[in-house]
Amino acid sequence: MATYDVIVVGAGNGGLAAAATAAKKGLKTLLIERHNLPGGAATSFTRGRFEFEPALHELSSYGPKTQPGNIRQLFDWLGLKVKLHPVPDVYRMINTGADHFDAKMPAGRQAFIDQMEHLVPGSRASVTAFFNIAGEGLLALRELQAAPEQIDWQALDQKYPHFLLYGTQPYQQVLATLGIPKKAQSIMMAYWCYMGIPGDEFEFAYFSTMLAAYVMLDAYVPENRSHELSTALVQVVLDHGGDAWFNTEVTALTVDQGRVTGVQIGDRKITAKQVICDIMPHMVYQKMLPATAVPKQALQLAHARQIGTSGFLVYFGLNRSPEELGIEDYSVFMADTADSRQQFAEMDNRTHNNFTIMNCLNKVLPECSPAGTSILYATKLYRDRAWDDVTVDQYEKVKTQVAQEVITQYEQATGVHIQDAIEEIEIAAPATFARYLRSPGGDIYGYYGQPWDQLLGRTAGFKAEDESIPGLHFCGGAGFLLDGYSSAYQSGYIAAKIVSDEIVKEGVTHG
Repeated sequence: MATYDVIVVGAGNGGLAAAATAAKKGLKTLLIERHNLPGGAATSFTRGRFEFEPALHELSSYGPKTQPGNIRQLFDWLGLKVKLHPVPDVYRMINTGADHFDAKMPAGRQAFIDQMEHLVPGSRASVTAFFNIAGEGLLALRELQAAPEQIDWQALDQKYPHFLLYGTQPYQQVLATLGIPKKAQSIMMAYWCYMGIPGDEFEFAYFSTMLAAYVMLDAYVPENRSHELSTALVQVVLDHGGDAWFNTEVTALTVDQGRVTGVQIGDRKITAKQVICDIMPHMVYQKMLPATAVPKQALQLAHARQIGTSGFLVYFGLNRSPEELGIEDYSVFMADTADSRQQFAEMDNRTHNNFTIMNCLNKVLPECSPAGTSILYATKLYRDRAWDDVTVDQYEKVKTQVAQEVITQYEQATGVHIQDAIEEIEIAAPATFARYLRSPGGDIYGYYGQPWDQLLGRTAGFKAEDESIPGLHFCGGAGFLLDGYSSAYQSGYIAAKIVSDEIVKEGVTHG
């Protein structure tokens, strides 16, 4: 019977980081993935002469060499062989509604503040105050992420008083408290969509630090799509003596006297001292563990959580260059309202969902497609019930109709005409994500961050939740850091670090 120190189930971003970290720390590690490729949504696919990025807009918390963020530090420690390129600007936000505005926001704290003052005269002092507080939050968050299982909240509060003072208050409420003008608030609301939580519900601790990280540390894009990151992480596992099995599905976790002791693959059992799952906890509880092994409190917590957001993406391979088409921006956020609550509500409505993000990969990676061509990808967010009334016979027609609406919206908002330049097009609806990711309702964002269940709440309960079943740990987008590539990598690292510490305490490893 094969025996490992740690088995990681699921090779999504969190699982990959967990397996790479465990192997790097000298643990005998096995990574198991049901798909034939690693990465989950962190992958790529080709259509004709174009290679598309399915999910990653840009990687945050990476940072330049002179000011490395958590993720650059992690990748450097792992010895990851990847090339990432900085995004030139933060975003362009176009509001086509009655209170119309067109805001191009640059990277860099001072440049962002200066541009905001230009767009909204009189906003400089309040926006500067925001970045002072958000910068403090970045430092506090780094400490939280370093050791969430042993955080001293009182000491953290004394060191970073604004972090907990404003932490769980809604982001929009704190912006108003700081005296930030309404238009500036709207412009600073763009990233609500990256978590799918509206600004009047999204806690300030997370939203503010997310915006600050993008502005102050830049955002980055991997040279060869996020598949480059996934394969590099697998290589770290292999280089440190670990094993990686693909096309292999774990059917159950094995349990002995209330402790998870390994995995079952068909009729084969593999034992381990610790198991890390990059899978939603409620899926593990319901499908991979006997009911008697799941504590009542853990099951109740899983049932209390809501499934997050699904997406609708359109991938365009265009037969003209960005210069020929007049494309100037990497990221464009478009809507007919600047109210994130209204944008959020429209996720339940397929026929009037006017919030769209369009990215042009060539603006960061000019050579990502053949000379004289461009890659664009559009993103819309939906709750899965918005597609419940679509029958099998209607499905292709509805997908095409929504894709056409995306094209029309982009052309009208930017004045850039792409319709006649489309050489390749691929459309992914919620059903697509449900099929390929096996996520409930095509969920792409993990558990929805309800007011009681966002970053600070999950972090405060991390120790109890992580240790609810001995020998079992979780990582990935459904974890305490919420969704996102950076969050998943960090959660995988933390899970493996905790596992390593526990195994070291128990004695000699199998490595």
